[in-house]
Formats: sequence, C-alpha cells, structure tokens
Amino acid sequence: MSSNEVKRRAVPKFTSFAPATPAPKVDSEKRPSTLRGSSRDREKKEDRERRHRRRDHDRDRHKDSDGERERDRDRHHARQHDRHHSRHHDRDRHHRGRSASPAAQFKEAHHPLHKPSITSQNTDVFYFDKSEDALIFRYGGNERSKIPSYRRFGAGKLIGSPGYLSVYFEGSKEVFTIRGPGEGRGNGSVFADKTLMTWARAKGAKARHIKPGVGGGNGESAAEDGDFISLEPPRKRQRADRSLGPEDGDKTPDYRSIYGKAKSEDEESDGGETSSDSESENKVGSHLSDMSIAKKRSLELHRQVKNSPQDTKAWLELIGLQDTLFMEHQLEGQVIIGDQVKALAELKLSLYEEALPHALDISLRETLLNGMMREGEKVWDPKQLAKRWEETTKTNPDSFLLWVSRLNFELSQVATFTYDEMKTFMVTKLQLLNQKLATASSEGNVVMLCSQLIYVFVRLTCYLRDSGYIELAVAAWQATLELNFCRPRNASDFQSAIEDFSDFWESEVPRIGEGNAKGWRHFVEDVGAMTDLPEVLPRKPSGPPQTGDLFEAWASLERREAAKARMPSRTLDEGTDDDPFRIVMFSDIKDLVLWFPSQMLPQVQLQLVDALLTFCRLPTTARSSALKDPFIAPRGQAFESLLNQLGRYDALISVEIERKPPLFGQQGGNMALSQELLFSGQGWFQYLGQWSSLSIDADGEVGPPWVLETLHYLVLTCGMEQLAEYYLALAWLSEPSGVKKVAKGLLKRYSSNTRLYNAYTMIEFANGNFDMAEKVLLSATSQNSPDSQLLWNTWVWMHLNAGNIQLALLRLLSSVDNTLDVEQGLPVSPALLLKARAHFSTKRDYSLSSHQTEPALQYAESLALLDYLSTAENSSGSMKYSSQGNITSALANIHSFTTELSSSSHQTLHERLLQIAARLLYHHANHGPYKPSTLRQYLHEFLHLFPHNTLFLSLLAWAEQSTLRINDPVRSIVRESLCSTRDENTSSSEDSHIAVLIPTYRFAIEYELLSGAGLRPIGTATIHSTKAAFEAAVSDSSACKYNVDIWIGYIRFLTQVYFHALSSSHASSATTGTRESGIKRTDAQATSTLKALKDVFYRAVASCPWSKRLYMAAFSAGSAAEPGEPGGGGGSALVKELSSGELRAVVGTMVAKGLRVHVDFEGFERKWKEKEGDEERVRGEKEKIEKEKKEELEKRARLERKRRWDLEDSLYQNRHMGPDKGDRGGRHYERYNDRDRNREWDGRREGGRRR
Repeated sequence: MSSNEVKRRAVPKFTSFAPATPAPKVDSEKRPSTLRGSSRDREKKEDRERRHRRRDHDRDRHKDSDGERERDRDRHHARQHDRHHSRHHDRDRHHRGRSASPAAQFKEAHHPLHKPSITSQNTDVFYFDKSEDALIFRYGGNERSKIPSYRRFGAGKLIGSPGYLSVYFEGSKEVFTIRGPGEGRGNGSVFADKTLMTWARAKGAKARHIKPGVGGGNGESAAEDGDFISLEPPRKRQRADRSLGPEDGDKTPDYRSIYGKAKSEDEESDGGETSSDSESENKVGSHLSDMSIAKKRSLELHRQVKNSPQDTKAWLELIGLQDTLFMEHQLEGQVIIGDQVKALAELKLSLYEEALPHALDISLRETLLNGMMREGEKVWDPKQLAKRWEETTKTNPDSFLLWVSRLNFELSQVATFTYDEMKTFMVTKLQLLNQKLATASSEGNVVMLCSQLIYVFVRLTCYLRDSGYIELAVAAWQATLELNFCRPRNASDFQSAIEDFSDFWESEVPRIGEGNAKGWRHFVEDVGAMTDLPEVLPRKPSGPPQTGDLFEAWASLERREAAKARMPSRTLDEGTDDDPFRIVMFSDIKDLVLWFPSQMLPQVQLQLVDALLTFCRLPTTARSSALKDPFIAPRGQAFESLLNQLGRYDALISVEIERKPPLFGQQGGNMALSQELLFSGQGWFQYLGQWSSLSIDADGEVGPPWVLETLHYLVLTCGMEQLAEYYLALAWLSEPSGVKKVAKGLLKRYSSNTRLYNAYTMIEFANGNFDMAEKVLLSATSQNSPDSQLLWNTWVWMHLNAGNIQLALLRLLSSVDNTLDVEQGLPVSPALLLKARAHFSTKRDYSLSSHQTEPALQYAESLALLDYLSTAENSSGSMKYSSQGNITSALANIHSFTTELSSSSHQTLHERLLQIAARLLYHHANHGPYKPSTLRQYLHEFLHLFPHNTLFLSLLAWAEQSTLRINDPVRSIVRESLCSTRDENTSSSEDSHIAVLIPTYRFAIEYELLSGAGLRPIGTATIHSTKAAFEAAVSDSSACKYNVDIWIGYIRFLTQVYFHALSSSHASSATTGTRESGIKRTDAQATSTLKALKDVFYRAVASCPWSKRLYMAAFSAGSAAEPGEPGGGGGSALVKELSSGELRAVVGTMVAKGLRVHVDFEGFERKWKEKEGDEERVRGEKEKIEKEKKEELEKRARLERKRRWDLEDSLYQNRHMGPDKGDRGGRHYERYNDRDRNREWDGRREGGRRR
C-alpha cells in the first residue's frame, strides 16, 4: 500500500459480520485541481456523477452487498466534502435530495438492511411445533428470540385482498387493521398515512410543523428558503438570534416554572398542531392518548406530593393510579398474574411507606396502613405478614379499620386458623367496645360505637353459624333481641339487668321466635302469671343411609343430625345427652350479648333488625354494607337457580332460541328497595326470593319458622312499624294462601298506614284477585291520606298490566278530579289534562323542596304516567297501539326531573325514579313494537349513573339477547364498573376495608351462566368464559375470595361440566361409527375438569377455612343438591376423585380446626365396619344354608333318577333278555347301563318334551 493511500476501517454493523471492504483510493494529485475549478462546473459534474452512481446502485443492489456499502461511503464522503467547501449550495442540494420521498425513509428504517438469499437459507430454521406455548397469552406473542429474521413482502398487504386489509407494527407487535379508501402506503403524502404516522409516533418521532413567515414580517425567510423546507438546525441563525435579547412583548416561561422547560414559539406551535392532528387520527392510536392522560396525571401527583408531602389524599390517588399505568402496557382484557402482581404490589408498597411518615390525620393514616398491609399480603411471606399485623394493631389499638382487616387476614390463614382462637379474638373486641360505650359521653362517639358493636356482633354470629354452632348463634340473637326490644321499664343498669335476665333464660320459658313467646318484660312485670313451658321435643331417629359408600353415608347422617340442631334445646328434650352443645346455658352467651343505652334504642333498633336479616342470609330493609362484605353477604337466588338449570335443556331442539324474560329473582342483588320489588309477583324483579329457596333444611341455615315468628313478634308486639311491609312480603312468600290473615292483623294494628293497604293490594293482584284488589283500593283511597297518590299509581299500573290504557288514564285523572266518572269512559278534555299536569308538577316540586322524598317520588311517577298515557300519537304522527303510550315523552319528563336530583344528595330517590323508568320501558317493549336501540340507549344512561344496579344490568342483558356481537357491551360495562370501583376503593379514604360490590361479580357469573341455562343464544358464552368469570371473582382478595357461596357455585359448575363431558363420552362410545380420537378427547376433557375441580376445592378451603359447608362439599352425594344441602352437587365427583386418605384428612381437618361435627367419624367407621362384618357373617351363613339346601336337592334328584333308571332297567331286562340269556346278557346289560343309560334316558326325556 502506497503512502498516498489512506487506510480506513469500516465500522461493523450488528446486522452483518461480513469483512469490511477497503476504502477507495483517493487521488491526492487531482484534489487540488478540483478545488481550483469553477464552483458551477464542479456542481454539474458532481450531479452527473451522482446520477450515474445512483443508476449503478439500482442495477447492482441485489448482486453485491459489499459494493453497495462502498457506494454508500462514496456518497457520504462526497456530501461531507461538498458541505465543507460550500455550505449554502450544498444545503440546497442536500434538501433536494432528502425531500424526494419521506415514505422511503420510514420504509428504510422499518425493513432490515439485508435481504436473505434463497441459497443461504438453512433448513434447520423450519420445524414442527405441535405443543402450544403457554406464555403466548401472557406476553401477547411468540418468543422473539426463536423467530427467524424475516421481512413481509408488499409492505404489510395481504395476498388476495383488495388493498384495504393490512398488517402493521404497533410497537413490537403486529396488528391487523382495515384501511379505508385513500389510506395506507402509496396513496399521496406519507403524512396522510395514518398507519405510518401512528407507528412513527409510537417510536417517538414527532412531526415538525413550520409557521409561514416566521422570522420576519417582510417574508425574507420564505424568500431565502425558496421552494423547500430546511430540516437542519439553523446554526448561523441561532448565533444571530442568540445575540438578540427578548423583546418587551415576549412571555417565555422561566426555567424554574412549574409548567416545565421553556419552549420556543416553534416548539409550542408544534405541540399545539400535533395535538390537533392527533384528534383526527383513527382509533388505532386512541389508547396512546389515554396513556398520556394517566401519565400526565401521575406527573402532576408526583409534583404535588413532592411539594406537599402531607397531602395524604394525593398520595392515595397516586397509589390508585398505578393500576391504570400498569395496565397500559397490557393487552386488552389481559389479566396480570404471577410476578407482575408482585411487582405492582412492591411498587405500591414503596409509595405507602414513603407516604406514611407524612400522614398527620389519624383516619388517613389508618387508610394508608390498611392499604400497605393489603399490598404486603402479595409480597411478604405468611410469618412476616402475621408479625407485621400484630405490630400494626398494637401500635394502633383504637383503629377499628385495622382490626377488621386483621380479622379478615386471620380468618383466611388455613395453617394457623382455629375456631376457639378466632372466637376469643372477636369476643374480646366485643367486650372492649361495650366498655367504651358505657363510658362514652359525646353523641357522635356513642353512635359510632353502636355501629361498630353491631358489626362485630354480626361477624361473630355469622362465624358461629358457618362453623356449625348454629344453636349458640341463635341463642345469642334471642338474648340480644330480648335485652333491647323487650326490656323492662325499670331496667337501666346493665349489671343489675343481666342478673334478672339470667333468671329469665334459665327458666326455659318460650323465648323470642318460639311459639307462645311473651318476652322478658312480661316475665318480670307479671310475676304471678306463669308461662307454660314449651313441649318436650321427641327424638327423631335418623334412617339408614341410602348408599354403600362409607364417606357418603357419614355425610348424609351428619347433615340430618345438623338439621335437627338449628335451635337451642331444653334440658328435657330427648336426644341431648349425646350432644352437650344442644343446650345453651346463660353462661355460654353472657359475653356475647349486646346492651345499648335506653336513649339510643330508637336509633339502634332498625340497625339491629337489618343485622338480624343479614344473619338469616336475607336481604336487608335498606342499602347496607352487607352487600359489599364477602364474609356476611346474602346469597343470590338467581345465581343458585341458574346453577340448578345447567344442562337441563337440549340445544339441538331449535336453531333460534325463543326470547325469554329476564331473571326476575334478584335476592342478594343491588337495587333500591321499593314496594314494586317486594310485591311484584312474576312479572317484575323480586327483592326477596321464593320461599322454597329460603326454607332449605341445611347445616348452617336458620329455620324459616323462627325467622317468621321473630319478625311477627317484633312488628306486632314490639311496635316495629318500619318492618311491617318486609314481614308481610316474607309471609306471602311463605304461604300465599294464608297472607290474608296476616294482612288483616297488620292493618288492624296500623290502620292509618297507607303503604300497608297498597302492599296488600299488590299481593291480591299478583295472586290473580283483581276484584279484591280494587275493593281494597276503593276503601283506601276514600280515606284521603297524605300518601294516597301511591294508591292511585298502583291502580294505574294494574290497568296497564291488564292492557287497558284508556281506563288507566281515566283512573289517573280521577286522583285530581273526584267527579270524573271512570266507568263511562268519556273522552278526556285538554283542560283536565293541563290541570292534572300542573297539579302533579306543583306537588312534586313542593315535596322535594320541603325534603319529603316519598311524596315527591310518587308525584314524579304520576307525571311520567300522565305523559305516557295522554299522548295518543307518536312523534311521526301515526297512531300508537292500544296498549302502548308515548314512551319518549314520559322518559323526557323523568330525565328533566333527574337532572335536578343529580345535583342534590337524593341518590336513593334518583335510583328509585330510574327504576320506575326502567319498568315503564320494559312494559312498553312487551306490549307492542319498539326500537331496541332506544331501549339500550336509556339503559346505558341509567348504568352510567348507577353502574352496579343489577336491575339495570339484567334488563340490558335481556335487551341484548337478539344481538350477536364480537364485543359484548354487557361484559364491557361490568368490567369497567368493577375496575373503576376497585380504583375508587384504593384511592378512597373512607370505608376502604369494604370490598367491591359482590352482586356485580355475581351478576357477571350469572350472565355467563345464562347460556348454559338456555336463556341466551347458543355460542354467546362458553365453559371457558364462565370459568374466567368465576376466576375473576375468587381472585379478587377484596371481594369474593372469602365468599363461601361463590366458591360452592364454582364447585357445582365444574361438577356439571364434568358430568356433561362424562355423558358425552358415554354417548360417543355408544354411537356406531364414532372415531376413537373423539372419545379420547372427551375423556381427556373429563379428566382435566376433574383435576380442576379438585384444585378449586382445595383453594376454597384455603380461602375460607371456617366454613363447614365447604368441607362437606367433598362428601355430597349425587349430581344435584340434596334436600339438606344448598351447595350440594359437587360431591359425587369429588368423593370419587379424592382418595380415602384425602377424605379422612378433610374430616380430620374439620376436627382439628374445631368445627362442629355431630357424628364422630371414627366411631361411625368402626360401627360401619362392624355392621359390614355382621352383614358379611350373615351373608356367609345365608350362603352356606343355601348351598346345603342346593346340595340336598341335587342329592334327592340323583336318587330319584337312579330309582327311575333301576325301574327302567328291570323292565328292559324282563322284556328283551329273559331268564335264559345267562351271564352273557347280564354282562351286556351292564355295559349298556354303564355307557348309554344316561344318554338314552336324556334322549327319551327330550323326546317327551318335544312331543
């Protein structure tokens, strides 16, 4: 190599490891002459050479990649050389070259630099993978390290498509899209290609927007730039502008400003125009704007907590925002699991620890501590978590929120849980609150302590009930109700009163809820009147189990014995010697009862009644926190009915499924209570379930007779008028034919209660007694009570349901004009309509302004009904159907009034009014043609205001029956409401221990089960979607993870799936021509379902170790629920899947944890084996006797045959041989007798049979 040659090494690139090509030689002698030439000639010559090189490059670019890199270096050196000597002319040429094709720049950056040659491909790249990758769903694609390098031909276009189907990159993922006309590559400017712009913005590229005329007012800049836009930073102009100071009119932000770094006018204009352009982009990049909003809010909160660390609410909002920021990097609908959950928990935990030292407010500090411990459950090990909980509760002994959270934690630890320890934990807290209440002075503190006492008492009694000690829980409730509802007038001190009450309890007179009970007050005041003792209950022997399996027989006997022990027994009752827990002494309940001050009884009694209903697993009379607490939430009737209907329909009967009404049974649902929900019958939603579902004779269930007797005593004896409607509804569900007697007793006790008259009217109408209902209304409306408008509205609804719209209008107008003759059916005058409209509107507004919510709601309903009934024509001018009114006008009236309610604090009134609107919508849709889009639009608006209302959700599910969509709107609404509520609970400072609404999770499961029950089109839900709904519910530690009903429902569902797969396998094997692969696939599905069922059972026991019902689910017999078990149906599969050792371990765990077991398993097993031994011995003796009899019969038969043969032989000898044949004939006879006697005799006998 000569000295004139310059040796240069090419920088190796990651995409290629080919040897570097030597740099081209540079002629040093020609370089000075070139520099001395004319600049214009030099430019022409270089342009001509550059064009030649470009043509050579296009011709040879597929032949030699090394030559391509050499030419690239030549062009690069030439450009650097030209820019070094003539910046101005070079800048012109540079921009003319770069402005040729912006799309080519994106294409060059997007595709690989080197194309793989066909001859260089390795056949090892291609292989067959028959097993799926389990991580594809988690990470959204294949593992990129195992994917060979490739490039899509055609810039993402699909073969055979008209050009509107393409694949583009969104980050590192390939996304399929549909492009509209005029969109995509090759259609005009690259900036009009929305796909490219979205991809570029995701990569961090920013479009730079140039203001026309920037730099001077005389247009010098435009003239200087000419017909191109410079993309280089203007270095000279920056130096010139840097010398200039800011003018007087400039307002640039300071570098210390909270608005961020100072920006120039160009950058500010770029940002503004970029945001405006982003709004016009297609929906492919809409999630980017959502992420930017969350990140922007996160930055603001970070700045806020940095400047004001004492702002605890900002800390809570920032912590709650982490879920949204984390989910931005996940696919839609993807659930975070495993290490992702732990990573997110660690992030939140660090924020909690950072915020705690700055929290000054006690309540907010408790919220931070509670949230920190809740996130610590996902990170810390159980021992460390238990230690931290103990330290936290010791340092904050007065925090009720932390105590409840620790109680929930201790109950869910299956390794350390025992019945006695948790009972002591709750009883200690109950006594401590009683002591604080006795010394409390301020009214607010007293009210708070009373609420806390009631909550702890409910948790304690529900815990006793679920653990199997139902008698102790019922006795505690009996004593508490006697002490606070039947208290003697002179009882003011707890210590003295409790001694008198012990005498009442030990006397064993009838207590509250039992027959002929008169109460503690009557016992103290009427000393001479001796109350008759209850009758001695005889012992009912349990029949033998109808099964041959040891564990199923024990479980059956255990359920029957538990069903007998639902009430405390007396000392004289039979069968109490073997079970000492049956008799509850006063010393057993002395530390469990509640005592409230006399001045607090009017406020506390209604809360106690709701707590009693919660203990009885019934919905409460008002919206309470029981719907949100998984430990005490009432069960759902629709949930259980759907589980019972699984697999009971034939999907092949009809291709098109008949449109069916919604699931009106909503016991345990979330809705505003009203009389329409209590006494609606079968045509509308029901707040209480059918009595058949309430009277389940099961372990852990309170007896229905005791519930009715208790409510009867509280309403009629103790004067609880607020409970009268609820008691009437429950009595109607118990015995519809005997409700007339109950209603008369209530009306006699509360004769001026208009709502009771209205309730009895609705009951008679629901029973089909229209004439009787009208008689009650005529009698009630003649009294002119203040709440009489409620009666008129009920009368109107009766005519509407009967299909008489004209009579309904006249009946509504008669409430304003008493002289109107409804029977004649005269035409309605416009003056009367105006008068009625003005009357209802005035009464409604006046009642609302005077805070009379109930009359305001009644008049608002009357006004809506008037608008619905009075308009005979719709908006298009055509006549309406005879059974339909103007739904648009009625809903517009309701909407105008709800606007006023939304601005005030009348949330319950607002929700009840929307439920009335929903009822009107459903009536309109069932009595003629309607627009489904209008129905769905209004329901979406209602759900926007009340997203957890199960009435609105059920109606929306009913409205979507006839639509098959890829994106189910009902699922989307439920998912959004659950996510939003979870975020609100995280960032809320009040009641953060209350979980997400359980009825919403239950409805999500019910919605998936609708397809399995035949109430939705086939194919809208699958087994996997239903399992996903169950998993989403039981995975939420703040909601359904500790709800026993959800776990038992999950077990029953998997059992139904198992039996369905098993029956399909048997049917496939029995069908001729069935392939063996189909049978194996069905068997594999049944095996995997059985394995999943076993796994779910153990998870349920680990989450709810205090529930005896869950343990007993392993022994349930049969695929359907037994009469003694509401959660049955899962045991037949489990008892066969679990081994005998595992089943014994389940029983042993129940005994070790201290749960109530009525039948000792070891003793039962010993008796079972003895019984089996005795039966085997008896069976052996019977078999021996039968064998002896059989042998005796066979012996007699042989003797009889021999006798007959001898007789035949003698006859044959006398006939054929005679006496002169001698020994020869005798020997011949003997041979004949030996060989052919049996054969001949058998032949003769067979011939005789044939003859």
